[in-house]
Amino acid sequence: MNGARRLRPLDWVRVAEPVTDPFVESLFEKLNTRRQETLTHAATASQARARVAEAARAWWDEFCQVVERKIQVWNAMDAPEARIRHTQNADGSIALWHRSVEAQLSLADARVVMMGRVGDTQPRQSPFIEFSEARGSVSAILADKHAVLTPCDAADHLLGPILTQAFGG
Repeated sequence: MNGARRLRPLDWVRVAEPVTDPFVESLFEKLNTRRQETLTHAATASQARARVAEAARAWWDEFCQVVERKIQVWNAMDAPEARIRHTQNADGSIALWHRSVEAQLSLADARVVMMGRVGDTQPRQSPFIEFSEARGSVSAILADKHAVLTPCDAADHLLGPILTQAFGG
């Protein structure tokens, strides 16, 4: 090649001065800020769900103990036909049974669900307790109501109709 120097492709690359554009920089900053806010919000929501789940498990454990104690007291009464069977299953759910009424309750995420029947009706599932966090504390709220319930109050609410049906049926 007649002494001509052969250039490599890299030699053709020029180093350009940094380019700036106010619109692009502003948009990038806005999108980056939004992304960080979304990540922070997701982390906060995850922490809140964990707090609610932990409080729900503690509430559920106490509720199961209260129900069991109340059923034992009921079954000690002089009404053998009205006795209720109580079982706590390996999965943590509880089952109450009498020939005229039955209920199975379980903790599912941030709520207690109940599958039950009264008399000859078909069993149906319904929410019983919903757990929610407000102002830093977790509350157990009776489904379809706005009343905050302790495990004892919830047990009374659950057992009233069941024991009444068992006594009469």
